[in-house]
Order: sequence, then structure tokens, then C-alpha cells
Amino acid sequence: MKLQLSRIIASLFYVGFLPGMPGTYGSIITALIFFSVHSFSGPVVPGFHLGAVCLITLVGVLVSAEINRSTGKEDPSYIIIDEAAGQLLTFLLVPVTGLNIFLGILAFRTFDIWKPYPIRKLERLGRGIGVMADDLLAGVYACIVLHIINLLL
Repeated sequence: MKLQLSRIIASLFYVGFLPGMPGTYGSIITALIFFSVHSFSGPVVPGFHLGAVCLITLVGVLVSAEINRSTGKEDPSYIIIDEAAGQLLTFLLVPVTGLNIFLGILAFRTFDIWKPYPIRKLERLGRGIGVMADDLLAGVYACIVLHIINLLL
């Protein structure tokens, strides 16, 4: 039961099991939820935003570690809760516009796939931490890119 619940949460309610590009699906869903929350409730308070990233990260570490313990697999492709945390971090203190949402997804996925230094090294951390840490740093890089783009525009 513990493994099944961990799979449900880690896969963002089975989205991670869809064929194709599960990480991209996780990023898009996260961005759409973020945009919807902003649209319906107004600007997201930075403290709440960071709190959500921290909560998702903590839960992600726990469920990823459980999956690793139960299956022996460190980071199966269906685990996409890490994309949710990294994608959400991408939008920290960035104006919420359609263009920024699009660019944020593009930037985050680019860094998450490309894994420039030291993102790839973070994957090696065990116990669910590596699963989350590399995506969080990809989110930081993408956030910086978005801030630079917004300063230039």
C-alpha cells in the first residue's frame, strides 16, 4: 500500500505513466495549475509560493525514497513530482503572463534535459534527494533566465 500511494503521488496521479514525455507533461500541468491559481486568486504571495515548493520537495523526497527502497530503481521515468517542484520554482517572483509561462516551461525543460554543471552531479545524491535536487537547480537556472528576459523586455 505504501508503494502504491508513493507511485500515485510521485507520478502526479498517474500522469507520469502516460507514454511519451512524462517530465514535460508534469511541467505543463504544474504551469497550468500555477497560472490558474494566479488567475482565480490574484498574485501568489512569495512566501506561499516558496512554501509550496518546499512542501512538494519534502513529499517528493519521501515518495521517491520509498519507491527506491521498494523497487531498487533510483529515478524511474514515471516519477514527475520533481518536475512539479522545479517548474514551480521557475516562476518565483516572475510576472505571471502567458509568455512567461511558455518561456518558463521551455527554459525549465531545457535545463532539466541538458543538465549543465552541477545539475547532473546532484542526481547522484541518494534517498530521494537526488531525484528532487537536480530539478530544483534546473528550476533556479530557469528562474534566472526568466528574470533576465523580463529585465531586457
